[in-house]
Amino acid sequence: MRRTLTTLAALAWAATSLLAGLPDYKTLCHDLPDLSGWQADECEGMKMTNPMFGEVVSASRSYTKGDATLQVMVVSGMQAMMMWGPYQSGTTIETDEGFMKLETIDGFPVGISYDKASHSGGIVVQIAPNAVLGIDFQNMGWQEALELAKKMDWQGLKAAFSSSAPE
Repeated sequence: MRRTLTTLAALAWAATSLLAGLPDYKTLCHDLPDLSGWQADECEGMKMTNPMFGEVVSASRSYTKGDATLQVMVVSGMQAMMMWGPYQSGTTIETDEGFMKLETIDGFPVGISYDKASHSGGIVVQIAPNAVLGIDFQNMGWQEALELAKKMDWQGLKAAFSSSAPE
């Protein structure tokens, strides 16, 4: 029992250390720009501190153009790990209905999933060990969604998490 408590305390400390010093959500919002021809909502975000798990930060912005939509979010911590989880192993799946694959784009690991019938899917870019850029898209092809995802400042987001990492 004592060893279990010690292990749990060590895990909590490690999580706190990994997540400590995250950027402010307003910094992340700066890297989610307006997209030409798209109507964009204001960026929303939060930064939360929890004694057991440390800090978590998120920023999100929605874009619409006709019936096409993009939901863009930057998240850290457990939510980022959950979003990245399906792609982490590098598994590729392709069926008549859709696909899931992992690519490297401009040096970033990028997971892409797509449903052919609904013209919808998701793109997840690992921007830091503890953070991802996630894009959910509706009513568009995955290539168009990927081109729009590239308009987000991946390098700026990476730098925001790198410059706030604990020393």
